[in-house]
Amino acid sequence: MQPVLISWRRWDWLTLLAILLLAAVLRWVAPGVTEFKRDEANLSQLSLDLVQGRDFPLLGITSSVGLPNPPINVYLFAIPYAFDDSPILATLFVGLLNILAVGLTWALARRYYGPYAAVIAGLLYAVSPWAIIYSRKIWAQDLLPPFIVTTVFTGLLGFGEGKRWARWLHWPLLVLAVQIHYGAFTLIPLSLFMLQLWGKRVYWRELAFAAGITLLTLLPVLIGFYRDDWFSRDTIDKALNANPDHEKQFGSEAIDYAWFTVAGTNIHSLAGPDQFRNYLDSVPNVYTLFKVIPLAAVFSALVLLWRFRRKYDLALVAWLALPVLAFLWKWTEVTPHYMIPLMPAAFILCGAGFAALWNNKIVRVGAAMLVIVVAGFQVLLYARLLNFLDDHDTPGGFGTPLHHLLDIRQAVLDSDPQDVIVVSTEELAPYDELPAVWSVLLDPVPNVRFVNGTQTLVIPAANALELIAQGTDSYLTCSVADCQGETFSLRPGSDQSYLLRPVPSAPDNITPIDPAQFANGASLTGYSQNETGIMLEWKLSGPAEADYQAFIHALDAQGQRLDQRDRSAWPGRYWRAGDTLYLWFDFPLPADTTTLFVGMYTTDGVNFNNVRVLNPSPGNDLAVLGAFIVLPD
Repeated sequence: MQPVLISWRRWDWLTLLAILLLAAVLRWVAPGVTEFKRDEANLSQLSLDLVQGRDFPLLGITSSVGLPNPPINVYLFAIPYAFDDSPILATLFVGLLNILAVGLTWALARRYYGPYAAVIAGLLYAVSPWAIIYSRKIWAQDLLPPFIVTTVFTGLLGFGEGKRWARWLHWPLLVLAVQIHYGAFTLIPLSLFMLQLWGKRVYWRELAFAAGITLLTLLPVLIGFYRDDWFSRDTIDKALNANPDHEKQFGSEAIDYAWFTVAGTNIHSLAGPDQFRNYLDSVPNVYTLFKVIPLAAVFSALVLLWRFRRKYDLALVAWLALPVLAFLWKWTEVTPHYMIPLMPAAFILCGAGFAALWNNKIVRVGAAMLVIVVAGFQVLLYARLLNFLDDHDTPGGFGTPLHHLLDIRQAVLDSDPQDVIVVSTEELAPYDELPAVWSVLLDPVPNVRFVNGTQTLVIPAANALELIAQGTDSYLTCSVADCQGETFSLRPGSDQSYLLRPVPSAPDNITPIDPAQFANGASLTGYSQNETGIMLEWKLSGPAEADYQAFIHALDAQGQRLDQRDRSAWPGRYWRAGDTLYLWFDFPLPADTTTLFVGMYTTDGVNFNNVRVLNPSPGNDLAVLGAFIVLPD
């Protein structure tokens, strides 16, 4: 049987336009109400590095299976970041691609199941809460939908209808989809299944073209894998077994995730464990009604299999089933976003079932009213969720909405600083979340550095701004000077806030010593102590080539070590000429302490190498490995 080829009437265009407008509103409204955490920031950073000529990424960020993603998603996000360094345009770009996916889903359903199926499929996809949620974030998997639908569509056109151009496009699109996110690997058996459905003839010229394009798209990731030794069996095994507690066994998670993803239920989980009940109390209790969508998709799939007439039907059912079957055996941690590839198939199946009932007027009217009611409630619950996430603190759920962070960003950029010190409990981008986030948001600032304010204080040589995250008002921040500045509160009810102020002057309780110059460019110039610990003052001469550990040994009058403390010094990449660095040690000194032995060293976990002192104290052989501070009586 040939596809349903009905002329494109004006009604078709109007319904398509209405569906696309609805999809656009739901995906583009309030783009600042989106999460922007470590993964989003690291992906954005790679794209910014590309468009600004700082680097050409050969690998993306690490995937959930422990291996790095190919860089295709980095290259795609470089498109919006080439026009604006704010994440808002990149977020809208994700929405645009997903609006396109809705249109492609409409077109696929229209071609193979008729205009009524197209309206149902397009409408359900446009209003699906999880489809919308997966359209509003800078995530690699959120880029998948248009590539998923296009890959399947070209397979049906090329293998099923014999369209040569579609076969030429299908294999490169398949490779691109899998590179965008590994979750699309279920398209590989689907493509092979479609090839088998419509015969085994091999089109060598087309395959050669596809192989050439595939090799070109794979070239960056192959080079990146080779450069970083990812082809090593030990490296791959280590990545794939990064979570030793994961039990590889059969489970129903994939079925559960597919079910609620298609239904649009469980969106209350974004409100977090403390707030989800408050969200549910604010909306009608209609989750049960939403279950009609996956029920209709499964029922339609069973009917198509039972009344098998066309090979297109088998391909559609396989499209729905393969993502679930692939994760019934939990060879890796199963997550809900692995079900993104099956959503278009589920909605097309719903449309196909509706079209099959069209000739029965009573059933047709009832089904249409049910679809309208479900779609209306899904829009309502999603809109309420968006407002709830913006107006409530949701610990353990949705992160701080991006627009709050952008308000802080704008305040910083309006000050036109050359140097910003971001103070939190973290200091390593891209591994720690806040440094990763602010390294992207403050990318236009020439010099942005990160300090763990609970144990480190930095006073730059030139004027600078200090952005302090709530929770780091420790001895080394607000106790050094009055914590006054411009305060930015985040969501109502949240205890999270930021303080923006000029970097304070140096502490006034430092006891100066004769500077001890170390070979890494740091000079020990003073200290202070109280009953709880010791703070060391260092002057820096410029960036260091390594990250160092700092140590203090407490010595008695005979030079015997009584106790010691080690801690990481501030990362060497952040050091700048003229900086004054203060390192705090929680170290109540033993009563018999008369002298401190202070220094820095590097280590690989096995070997320890002290940084040499360039002007050692005379008369002590150890002075070349550290500096001595004689405490007053």
